[in-house]
Amino acid sequence: MSRWVDAAPVAEMTFDPGFAVHVEGRWLAVFPHAGGYRVIDNACPHASAPLCDGTLLDGKVICPLHLWEFDLTSGACDVGPDWSVTTYDARVQAGVLQVALPS
Repeated sequence: MSRWVDAAPVAEMTFDPGFAVHVEGRWLAVFPHAGGYRVIDNACPHASAPLCDGTLLDGKVICPLHLWEFDLTSGACDVGPDWSVTTYDARVQAGVLQVALPS
């Protein structure tokens, strides 16, 4: 079960290529993707590099520190499943990006 939590006003988000938000003690990375937004954990599980500062390529973000790739939809890491990141559903309501967090 999850609940929708306000993350940031869409008008205030600037992407380079991602945008970091702090929501209820979690740092998340938001990326524009396929006409909407994808949200993943911001810290690379290898060395905690901020994934919002990575490079976007074909629906994946590439970690700026060691070039590991993370799929924006599944969170899967090219190095192996033990290194995947959590993904979060996102929606826009009344101009505010909301993220689905576990209850």
